[in-house]
Amino acid sequence: MGRSHGRWTKLATALAGVLLLVATACSKSSDSTPLTTIFVQQFKYHGVPATLPAGVNQILFQNKESFPITHEMIPIALESGQTAQDVIDGAKTGGPDDEDNWLHIGGDFGAVDTGAGIVEWLNLPPGTYAFACWQTGTQSGGTDGPPHASIGMVATFTVS
Repeated sequence: MGRSHGRWTKLATALAGVLLLVATACSKSSDSTPLTTIFVQQFKYHGVPATLPAGVNQILFQNKESFPITHEMIPIALESGQTAQDVIDGAKTGGPDDEDNWLHIGGDFGAVDTGAGIVEWLNLPPGTYAFACWQTGTQSGGTDGPPHASIGMVATFTVS
């Protein structure tokens, strides 16, 4: 029993050390990645920085409308010379399906209802980007209406 007990003690100690190392590494990476908070109110993104650092970015997206509505924050890449107006114009002519014409970067912030929020991690290479919302709906309720990007719910930023 002494030998077997000694092996289990050594194994448990080694396992505890590995778990501590992993936990420390995870906490350091999340501590060193600042949280950027962006919210939407009155069909506009607020708090979008002009520039984000290349690499991993942690972003909290909140829907702070004063009425029930769903918004999203889709990160898209803009090619050289493209602007927010190009995204707005595309949404005006293509409707919600225009979203498929843009290169999505790192996922999306999904559908977020009023009063809710979501945290996402984006690994962004240098370039020019925009956040846009192709959800539909108006202050009056329901989902009828134009895509929100078509009424200006687009915000551009650069990554360097």
